[in-house]
This record gives sequence, C-alpha cells and structure tokens, in this order.
Amino acid sequence: MSSRARRTLLLAGLLAWAPQAARSQQASSYVLQPGDKVTIDVFTSAGARVDVVGGERILDRNGDIYLPYLGTVHVSGLDQVSLRDVLVAGFGGFYSEPVINVKVQLRINITGAVPRPGQYFMDPTATLMDALSLAGGVNVEYAVAGSQIPADPRRVQLIRAGERRTVNFHPAEIAEETLQTVVRSGDWIHVPAQNRTRVRDEVMFWGTMLSFVTGVISLVFILNKG
Repeated sequence: MSSRARRTLLLAGLLAWAPQAARSQQASSYVLQPGDKVTIDVFTSAGARVDVVGGERILDRNGDIYLPYLGTVHVSGLDQVSLRDVLVAGFGGFYSEPVINVKVQLRINITGAVPRPGQYFMDPTATLMDALSLAGGVNVEYAVAGSQIPADPRRVQLIRAGERRTVNFHPAEIAEETLQTVVRSGDWIHVPAQNRTRVRDEVMFWGTMLSFVTGVISLVFILNKG
C-alpha cells in the first residue's frame, strides 16, 4: 500500500472516530441534576461483582442518592468521573481497591400525539430526534375513541428551563440545527395533534355512520337467512 493510500485511510479513520470521541467526552462531562438516573456497577479487585451496593439510583429533589454502607450521598453537580471518584473513595473503606463503573442518564418527558408518551431516561448525548423516536415518532396517527388523529410535526413544543419553543420536525422541512439539538435534563417535549377541520369531522362522522349502517344491514341479512 502506498504512503498516500495509508494517509487517506488514516484520515478517514480519524474523521469517523472524532464524532464518537466528542459524544463520549460530552457524556463524561455531563453534570448530574435532580431527577437524573445513575447506574452503578461495583467489582472487587478480584473481579467479583458486588450487587448489594450496585444498581440504579434516581437523584431526589435535593440531588441526593442513598447507597448501602455510605448512606445519603449528595451527587448533584458532579460529572461522571467525579462521581466515580467519590464512590471509589467511599466503598474503598469496605472493599480493597474496588472497580466502579458509572452510567449517567438524564430525565425527559414526552407527551401528546405519540404512540408511547411518558418519562424517559436518556444518554446525555441523545438528541431530540432520538427522544421522539423512543416515543414512537411524530409522523403517525394515534387512536382516540376509535378515531385516528394525526400528529402535527410542525408545531412540536419544547419546554426547557421554563421557556417554550416551537420546533419543526416535518421530514421535508427539518433544519440541521434541530437534528443536532441534544436533550437536556428536565426537557418536556409535547407533540400536538393537527387542528381538526369541519370537513375532517364530517368525513369521520359519515364514515362511522356508514360502517354502522353496513353492520346493521349485514346482521339483518344473516338473521333473515337463518
């Protein structure tokens, strides 16, 4: 392989690695807030897993978590590396040279015209699009009292730190900035339904009536036949 070809391959590898490295750095530098979740795995120096002190913890409103042996620990304001250092120091009094892995996830809420509304815990590198994908997407119809009502991707509401912002997620109109926008702890994403029109309501009403009448006629036919 020529030196030029090797340089080309090296450059391609660096370009592919750079976004991953940036995301990893962003995740490790994320600062915990109340409501976030941390997953803790503790191992002894011999490699034995210590399940009694590991597991998932949700930060309470004061930014605290409760851990066996250590009691209440204030972790709000710590990043992933700092939290690991605190845990290593704490559990080091009970286990010789413990090895601790920490995973941090932030909390968001998604409501409105999505198939799976609810509360989600996501990696700090996740985008708004990632969040909506978890909830089933916005370009679908959802059922209400037997009727299918479509979402309005052009008027998605993002409530962040008390401020409301309208975001356009229509596939043909979505901006690159929107695609790159990452979630933040406490984000509330609301997907509204499309505004219903009189014509749409009339179509849905007569469609329902037609189905009802057809069902009655079929039932009468079956009874007469019997």
